[in-house]
Amino acid sequence: MGIPKEKWGFSIPIVAPLYPKPPIIWPGAEVQLILYETDEENVDKVIPEPLEPSGNKVIAWISHFPVSTQGRFYEAALYVQVKFDKYKGIYEPFLYVTNEVPLTGGREIWGYQKKLANISLSLEREYVKGVVERAGVKIMEAITVLERPAKIEELPFGPIFSLKYFPPAEEGGKPFAQLVLTEGKLQPRPGQFFGGRGSIRLERSEIDPTYILEPKRVIAGYFGIFDAELPFGKVVYEYKW
Repeated sequence: MGIPKEKWGFSIPIVAPLYPKPPIIWPGAEVQLILYETDEENVDKVIPEPLEPSGNKVIAWISHFPVSTQGRFYEAALYVQVKFDKYKGIYEPFLYVTNEVPLTGGREIWGYQKKLANISLSLEREYVKGVVERAGVKIMEAITVLERPAKIEELPFGPIFSLKYFPPAEEGGKPFAQLVLTEGKLQPRPGQFFGGRGSIRLERSEIDPTYILEPKRVIAGYFGIFDAELPFGKVVYEYKW
């Protein structure tokens, strides 16, 4: 007869779930951010239909989560500005972590485009340096100089779009796909968010082509300590085949 579905764990394996039910909570996260401009046509190359670009600004994110409901790990991403129907927000075409728990949970619940990578984040003298390396290539390298107090409103954050996509399990079957919108919470701790000069370099890799979002002009760099929370999302579009 097997285990009744009412007694399954939230995630698989059903007898030993890998990750818990949202919200996912990240207190005291160390986050580096680089805000830069690219060509809007580059944004269109990395987003799924029916999303459309809503601007040319990109947020590069490299972070360290020392403790969370997904364990300890590093994460890195590139966020682009998008819109769909009445919704405006951001989308992550490139997203990397160092731990299989946030990788699996992020992909299975919301559809975040996660891969495993080597990520480091360090405070060195007057600057913060973040590096993301995969397949021997530095697909993201960022530097922020800490020069002034900053406000989170300086960055074009918003609700996060994600593509929940599962290939078919049998030959000739149809994929399952949804466009999901999630209102995450990201709050810097008082007096612990700084801005200044920033730089970013995206090396060319055809396995992880972050270089598509080529920086044209760097606006600023940021670093701070954040408390963050990620709840369940909302399905805003169902894909049909």
